[in-house]
Amino acid sequence: MIATGRPYREALKDYAKSDLNYKWEPTSDEWKMYELIEPMLFAFAQVTTAFSAQAYPTANIFYRHIVSIKIALRKAIAHRNPTYKAMGEAMMEKFNKYWEEKNNVMVLATILDPRYKMFYIDWAFKELYDEDTAIDEISDVHVELEELFDKFDTAKKMAEKSTTPSSNICITSSSMPASDSAFQTHRRNTTTKSSKSELRNYLEDALEDPNPKFILLDWWKVNSLRYPVLSKMARRFLTIPASSVSSESTFSTGGRVLDDYRSSLKPAMVEALVCGASYIKGSHSDLNVMEKEEDDEENVETVKLPKSATNINY
Repeated sequence: MIATGRPYREALKDYAKSDLNYKWEPTSDEWKMYELIEPMLFAFAQVTTAFSAQAYPTANIFYRHIVSIKIALRKAIAHRNPTYKAMGEAMMEKFNKYWEEKNNVMVLATILDPRYKMFYIDWAFKELYDEDTAIDEISDVHVELEELFDKFDTAKKMAEKSTTPSSNICITSSSMPASDSAFQTHRRNTTTKSSKSELRNYLEDALEDPNPKFILLDWWKVNSLRYPVLSKMARRFLTIPASSVSSESTFSTGGRVLDDYRSSLKPAMVEALVCGASYIKGSHSDLNVMEKEEDDEENVETVKLPKSATNINY
C-alpha cells in the first residue's frame, strides 16, 4: 500500500488544497515514517505469503524468511529514530517469544537445499549473532548434521543387511566365482569412508544457481543415487510444514477448515467421525417434543408436554 501510494504524494497534496474537507493527507513526517518502515513491512508481507500458501512449498524456504525478519528488526532497533526504534524493540520481544528457543529443523532443511547449504547458514548466523555466538551456533549445527547423517547411514546399512541373504543366493546361483561373493560381503561391511565422503562432498560441491524455476524435489530425485543417505534425510525434512493451520484463518471470523494439505485423515475415518457426531447429536434430542405423524392434519400443532408429566413413574 505504501509503494502504491508514494507516486501519488503530490496529487494528494494538490487535492487537499482544492478540497478543504479532505483531512486525510499524510504529513511530511508521516511520509518519512512510511518510507522508513517499508522494508520491514515488505519482509513481513513476503513471509506471510510464503507461510499461508495452500499448496505447501518445501520446508527449506521458511528459515530464510525468518532470517530476513530478524535482520529487519535488528536494523530497526539500531536506528536513530526513537519511534522506529521503539517499534523494533516491541516487535523483537514478540519475535523472541516464539523463536528464541533453539530449533534447527528449518536450518537443516535449508542446508539440504543445494542452492544454499552451509554457505547460507554461515552468513546468516554472522548477521544474527555476535562473532563468538555465531561460531558456537555453527559448530552445533555441524555436530547435529553429522549425528543425523550417521543415524540415517546406520539405518540404511541395517536395511541393506536385512536383504543380504537373498542377494547371496543370487550370487551363488550365478556363474561368478565364490571369492566374488565374499568380496561383495566385505565391501558392504566397509562403506564407512564412502558414506562420510558423501556428506563432505555435498557440502563442498559448488552451489546450484538461484534459478526461480528450480524445483528442489526434482533435484534430489535426480541426485538420489549420488547422495543416497542425504536423499533420505531430504525426504524426511523437506516435508515438514511451517504451520498446521492456515495463516488466513487468523484474520477470518469463519470456521476453521482443514483442507487436503493440512489433514491426514483418510476418507473412511472422516466418514466415521461425521456419522459418530450425528449419532451423538441424535441421542441428545429433546424427548419432550412430540413429532408430528405423517397422517396428522396440517392444522394440528406440536404439543410440548410438561416435565412433571414425563417424570411420572408407572
